[in-house]
Amino acid sequence: MKRLVLFLCLAAFAVSCGVSREAAGTVVVGVSKTGCSKSTLGYIEKSLRDAGAAVVFLPYYALYEEDADAYMAAVDALLIPGQGGKDTVARRVCDFRLIEAAIRQGKPILGICEGHQEINRYFGGTTAKLSVTHPDSPVKHKVIVDGENVGARTRAHSITIDKSSRLYKILKKERIMVNTSHYYSAYGIGEGIAVTATADDGVVEAIEDGAHHIMGLQFHPEYLYGRMGVKEFLSIFKDFVQQSREIKYSDSGK
Repeated sequence: MKRLVLFLCLAAFAVSCGVSREAAGTVVVGVSKTGCSKSTLGYIEKSLRDAGAAVVFLPYYALYEEDADAYMAAVDALLIPGQGGKDTVARRVCDFRLIEAAIRQGKPILGICEGHQEINRYFGGTTAKLSVTHPDSPVKHKVIVDGENVGARTRAHSITIDKSSRLYKILKKERIMVNTSHYYSAYGIGEGIAVTATADDGVVEAIEDGAHHIMGLQFHPEYLYGRMGVKEFLSIFKDFVQQSREIKYSDSGK
């Protein structure tokens, strides 16, 4: 019964958008809110809306394949945010189902922080603790001030971007300062995944899979733009929305 209610709610959303979405060329981005803090979701929503998208928060825990397929059928793209809770096992099942459904339906995916790591895991990659893989790194990937984590709202360190990557085409910079808030990182890289940006200590900061319209970012562009007002990072969301629009209307013949 719970699954039926969730499906009907999302179906009702899709119908309510219906004609006006098509007429205005609006892209609807589905955001997986499983295990994510309200403040982060708020910055993501602002960033996507300012980029020209409509936003729908997908119901918690798409544990069944048919649920994930139904959720993705009602939207044009998938964004998987960072983690704000500790229920990592159930979240991973949910994320993998949604990634699988999005790929099956040919819809773009953007992963941020934990979402970026989940994409890498989906393709067979691994995650490792930075204190083990980079014990002597001078780069602070989790910035703690007076016991408070302020890394997400601080431009903490530089990254180097591959000039052949989509991220470089978006930001038009080979070096840029980003924020940071993580103890783990993508380590073993998944099949078909390209590393497109790294921190100065070699930690993976961005990945792409052009064949499946996928990008993962270890840093938080939603905080850089949505909270800190660094306008150049809005271009990441604008590109994601535009890519989704092009795929949507190319597939529909419009």
